[in-house]
Amino acid sequence: MTASEAAYEPWRPHIGRYIVLFGLSAIWLLPVVLLGTTSLKTQPQVYDATRIFPWPLAWENYKLVLFESFPFARYVFNSIVVAVASVAGDVLSSAFIAYGFAQLRFPGRRIMFLLMIATMMFPFAVRMIPLFLIFKELDWINTWYPLIAPSFFGTHAFFIFLFHQFFLGMPKSLMEAARIDGANELQIWWRIVMPLSKPVVAVVAVLAFEQSWSDFMSPLLYLNDSKMYTLPMGLYSLISGDDVASNWHLVMAATVTMILPVVAVFIVAQRYFVRGVTASGIKG
Repeated sequence: MTASEAAYEPWRPHIGRYIVLFGLSAIWLLPVVLLGTTSLKTQPQVYDATRIFPWPLAWENYKLVLFESFPFARYVFNSIVVAVASVAGDVLSSAFIAYGFAQLRFPGRRIMFLLMIATMMFPFAVRMIPLFLIFKELDWINTWYPLIAPSFFGTHAFFIFLFHQFFLGMPKSLMEAARIDGANELQIWWRIVMPLSKPVVAVVAVLAFEQSWSDFMSPLLYLNDSKMYTLPMGLYSLISGDDVASNWHLVMAATVTMILPVVAVFIVAQRYFVRGVTASGIKG
């Protein structure tokens, strides 16, 4: 056996696995590739079945979307405000509730935790009408409050579960030492537990940002004024006109622009994200 053959020897038992993984990856990436290529096509090229890749590249599609077709900057600003506020609410409320379940002992704790976890089985469609009636009574329709306020009340059981699993793995000696020094539970949670929870905070922040940024149903229910629209609703307004059949290249360009912030957030927090998912899954 030559040196080159020996170098490739470890790969041989896994060739079949790599082929399968490559095929599955190609299937998953195909819609993404079509999205990107269509966003760079001209209108005639979109309906040309023989043309897969655009040429010449129609970069002006992004210019039309960003500056001319609809108020993109306003929708981005609205989405940023709603998403940042929702992330703050989800992180703080979920961590606060999870700390109580993980570190405090009180009657009915396990039953309450199981009931909280069980709420994940109820889809949004089940809660949609009751929530709308509540927000209508509060006179919150056509405001951002229905999009932001629920996140401050621990409405995402999955985020609470992630924090709970992470908190279970923390050394209890830290909390006990703080109690001996006279710290109350709120001080322990804020000054000791939260600074040590950066990995799971990153996980929840990324997931909450993605959920809020791409949320379409809630703005559709509660927002009537186009000036209040978030980006998904703005994109919907772009494809809901009479000439939608001729604007798919612009729709795809707007979609690419919309998903870039989510990708950027994940790249920035990737190191903490992976560590947080791993820690939350094996602790406790």
